[in-house]
Amino acid sequence: MKYLLPSLNNQSLKPDEVILILKNCNLRDIEALCNQYTLNCVIIEQKRGYYTSALNLGKREASGEVIIFTDDDAIPPRRWVKRYVKIWKKALYNIGSISSRDFYIRLNGLRVVPTKDDAIETRIYRWFVRPCLEPPLSVLKKYRFGVYIDKRLNVVHGPFLPYKACFSLPYRGVNMSFRKEAINEADFPVHPSLKRGFGNEQYVGLQLVLKKWELVYTPSNPTLHIQRKESLSRIATKVQRAELKYETSIMRGLFNNLLLRGIAEGFKE
Repeated sequence: MKYLLPSLNNQSLKPDEVILILKNCNLRDIEALCNQYTLNCVIIEQKRGYYTSALNLGKREASGEVIIFTDDDAIPPRRWVKRYVKIWKKALYNIGSISSRDFYIRLNGLRVVPTKDDAIETRIYRWFVRPCLEPPLSVLKKYRFGVYIDKRLNVVHGPFLPYKACFSLPYRGVNMSFRKEAINEADFPVHPSLKRGFGNEQYVGLQLVLKKWELVYTPSNPTLHIQRKESLSRIATKVQRAELKYETSIMRGLFNNLLLRGIAEGFKE
């Protein structure tokens, strides 16, 4: 939070409101921190649930036409909010979500940390192997170059990521935005064993696709993301990998339920 709030306060176009969802925190300390800045902060105490419950609290509280999500360990560049506003002004009425990328950094010297996305073997695999082994669900054919869900109900990254604009389910929760009208029609997944919420962004994205919204990705509005030792996408312990595997199995079931519900409600491509 000590990096996020100053970054939001220094935006060239400040957000209309900043919704902070806090759990197991000293609320007075956070209020004192917020008072140091000229931000319209709304502080909500989360009394139950995990990460995705916090996301649902935030989206319900937000009042603007566009909602931008990020994490407390993000450092948005100065024009981040303004760029989103500009992008949304050009967006077609049926666009429900616009997401962008993050760059992991080490605070010591603010050095960018290379990721698997940058490896040549990753790009080759995504272009030439993945289309054959991990094809998208039929409802997500146009999302095959971005983030999609494959026929085995796994979250998959296509060959355009993270370098080219494309149709895509939300890329990462640290840098995604939604039209308020669209996100009102969807919820982040809640499950008693879903602590970290892996795949929650794509769960919301699939709901919006089934409701006829379109979702896009752009590389042009990145945010910085402080590397944490527990980040499963970068550094994973044996225990964390086990958690990831278990939560992935839960998400497959939730994705399947969404698809069955979509069929029951008469969804047609």
